Amino acid sequence: MTDSLYSLPISALAILAAVLFVGSYWVGCFLLRPVLRVFVRSGGAVQNDIIGTVLSSFGVLYGLLLSLIAVAAYQNLNEVETQVENEAASLLALYRDAGNFPQPQRDKLQGLLKDYCSLVIDEQWPVQRRGEIPRGAHKILGPIRTTLMRFEPSDGREERLVNLAIEHFELMTERSRHRVYATKQHLPSVMWYVVVIGTLINFILLWLFDMRLVTQLFLGGLLAFFLGALILLIAVLDRPYRSVEFGVSPDAFILVQQVMEAPQTMAPPAPQATGAQAAGGSPDG
Repeated sequence: MTDSLYSLPISALAILAAVLFVGSYWVGCFLLRPVLRVFVRSGGAVQNDIIGTVLSSFGVLYGLLLSLIAVAAYQNLNEVETQVENEAASLLALYRDAGNFPQPQRDKLQGLLKDYCSLVIDEQWPVQRRGEIPRGAHKILGPIRTTLMRFEPSDGREERLVNLAIEHFELMTERSRHRVYATKQHLPSVMWYVVVIGTLINFILLWLFDMRLVTQLFLGGLLAFFLGALILLIAVLDRPYRSVEFGVSPDAFILVQQVMEAPQTMAPPAPQATGAQAAGGSPDG
């Protein structure tokens, strides 16, 4: 059930979070508020001063915790995006290296690299969107490695070329592993436990205030709405690939695929020298 929520657009998730948090707070105002106020017998302004002091102290700790979690989740999302972009850049660099290999290695390597790019976009990314580890890349990466390792350079230029291609290949595979492993990255369960408990304590402290019910519903509803929005932000950022709108997209690989499929531009042939130019004379005679 929770996993299926990530397939919803962010607008629907925002409405759902608002209904869940504000609705829970309002229901508690009617059902739990009369019971909880039995434990606070001061009444009036004294009661509100005591609860306000406790709520202020708790709010600092809880607000700091949520802020740190949100920043950590955002940084994790940025790191995953950077890894994806770096992997795509390494793939394109290796494709360009392969363009300098002699035949038949050139066509074989470039064909395998096109297949790998298509695999990432069409097969692996939908699997990662579901929060699962994608498989099958080794069926393409293995032949690429074998082709590179079996190539025997005939001169110094080809030796430098194959060394550069192997370096780009190793970078690409390393970044590919980081991309795949990031599929399962998420906040520890104990951290979500603290977030949920902290939200509940916030609600309880607000229910204890001695004020008109309408004022309680309005002010507490505003706070519940903001807490819901903040926790929704953390939940969306926590899963780098899951969110439809804010998750990491395969745009970098799509761009690389477009470059691969673009027609290769050939340099224009050099003009033929006239007899006078071939002899070293001026074209004007």
